[in-house]
Amino acid sequence: MAQRMSNADNFWLSMDEPTNLMVITGFMEFKKPLDFNRLYATIDSRLASFPRFQQKIVPPKSGLGVANWEEDKHFDLRSHLQRIALPAPGDKTELQEVIANLTVAPLDPYKPLWQVHLIENYGDGCILFFRIHHCITDGIAGIYVLLSMADQEPDAPWPKSRPKKKPRPFSIGALLPLGSMIGTAKKTYKAAEGLGRQAIKELGKTVSDPAHLKRLGKKSSCIPTDFASVLSKYMIMSSDPNSAFKGKLGVRKRVAWTEPMSLDKIKTVGRAISTATLNDVLIATVTGAMRRYLKSRNTRVNELDLRVTVPVNIRKPGTEFELGNKFSLVFLPLPVHLEDPVLRLKEIKRRMDQLKSSPDPLINFALLSVMGYLPPLLAKKASAFFGNKASGVLTNVPGPRETLYFAGQKIENFMFWVPRSGNIGLGISIISYDGKVTVGVASDEGLMADPEILLEGFEEEFNSLLALVQSGKIYDEPLVLHDRYQEARSHAETVTMPDAGEESSRASCQALTKTGIACKNKALADSDYCSVHQQQAEEEMHLQDVAKIMRELTN
Repeated sequence: MAQRMSNADNFWLSMDEPTNLMVITGFMEFKKPLDFNRLYATIDSRLASFPRFQQKIVPPKSGLGVANWEEDKHFDLRSHLQRIALPAPGDKTELQEVIANLTVAPLDPYKPLWQVHLIENYGDGCILFFRIHHCITDGIAGIYVLLSMADQEPDAPWPKSRPKKKPRPFSIGALLPLGSMIGTAKKTYKAAEGLGRQAIKELGKTVSDPAHLKRLGKKSSCIPTDFASVLSKYMIMSSDPNSAFKGKLGVRKRVAWTEPMSLDKIKTVGRAISTATLNDVLIATVTGAMRRYLKSRNTRVNELDLRVTVPVNIRKPGTEFELGNKFSLVFLPLPVHLEDPVLRLKEIKRRMDQLKSSPDPLINFALLSVMGYLPPLLAKKASAFFGNKASGVLTNVPGPRETLYFAGQKIENFMFWVPRSGNIGLGISIISYDGKVTVGVASDEGLMADPEILLEGFEEEFNSLLALVQSGKIYDEPLVLHDRYQEARSHAETVTMPDAGEESSRASCQALTKTGIACKNKALADSDYCSVHQQQAEEEMHLQDVAKIMRELTN
């Protein structure tokens, strides 16, 4: 019997583009070969506990509305489990090339949307590479599901035949702390969906009155003030500039990842600097790596903040094995302009603390639910409007604390990547496992053909922080955002200041003041407005653009 897809799941289904497939990918690394028959039996017996992996997508007949899940009566595991022999010499370079090729291959829409590839001949071992469409689940639940097929003992018995009941009891939950970069939201999934239904009614008012969004930010009797404030903020938020991380995308992608790093070393840095969390340290290090990479591409960085979208888990404890998309997204601005690594870490901590106490996760999930109800074309337009405000996706998932085994072999390492949307070409993933942390990068080949350079910068940034801690030269002073950023801004303003002759020849601002009198300030170069009214004009342009989107969404 057909089952209606949730709005959030339908949203990710509709986001598929040739240049950005909505597919979660990841791998497990093994030092020894896997027995293929045992691997087949493991997946057949344990993944079958989740019926969603035997269901295919049935689009709505009209092309409008939400798709359905339906059992694939012709399901055959052999169509989803494949073997690949890694070309010689079977090293990391060859592996990255094969994974990059698999990443861009579309999944068969007439079958359940997932695949597992056994990549053999990787040195003396092998790789198990997973591909799961985002409409099936999000990254948090996806990792739980995959690890539910693992064992905690190397000599675990051969898996039994396919069960006919619900999932087997499994104690991996004690090893896998539920959470994400920011942590679980306090509100529930249903509360967010209800908020989304209220939101679409209010958004429709912008069709005839774009300035309504401004008023929402101050007061609204129809929806919570927090919702109105966050929505208004997004509407006037400028998009990140094009860079090596964002721009016109192609089909080809690149992937790379670090060698596992000691979790204890990362915690040591955090304890030494304002009690920063492990997440704070990792994000600050990523920010420094991005700064290094952009400088190597001759990009000006001294005045640059770049946003990344960060997934936030909103599951209630005990629901980690429930498939579907129960996460939200928040915008995190990264202070790429800050050169000082300690100051950068402190500023990241400050911004993360603000997000932790904000209503953004709940509200953004409501927006995702709203967009999931829209026709695919309109959903893509709405997604692009919001998604293009960022330069990358940054995901951090706490993995198992202890060693796990799969099909009789020890899992040496994990890595995963989540998809991007819009013109975002950069995905950064962080996962911890067995006392170590691995960082991975997925990039658009046309924008960043050398993601390993970004990871080299990550390692250099972290080593510099660690060296400061170990040398005893680390300092823990109050955060003062003066630094070179402020100096650079002052210098830029001095350089661009027009001379007296130019100033006198410039036309006056064409705007009217609040009292209706013509503004007496001089207009900016290449503009009809002064600095104050130019900002207002840009906000009005943004609101007009949003009104156009809302007009399409509500027609």
